[in-house]
Amino acid sequence: MAEDSSGPMAGTAHPGHRRYLALVMDVLPGKRSTAKDLGVFNIAGALPFSIAPAIAPAILAAGGGSYGVLYTVAGLCAVIGAAAILPVRRVR
Repeated sequence: MAEDSSGPMAGTAHPGHRRYLALVMDVLPGKRSTAKDLGVFNIAGALPFSIAPAIAPAILAAGGGSYGVLYTVAGLCAVIGAAAILPVRRVR
């Protein structure tokens, strides 16, 4: 059964996510490009969920069906992603 978004609890869903988005909106470079910047933010968050299932079979095939290889590649991607934000020193 689908959730009803018009009920008395509709405004209380995911308060942590709302705070997170408020922080994101606070650090965007300019008011004029907010929609574009939020679109890029959305793509950056959703793209890995689209790419990972597409490349996982190739990684499994290359690793002889070993999920250890798959998890190692996923871990390396996480480390590379974390390292990519290290040059960011401050906001604005």
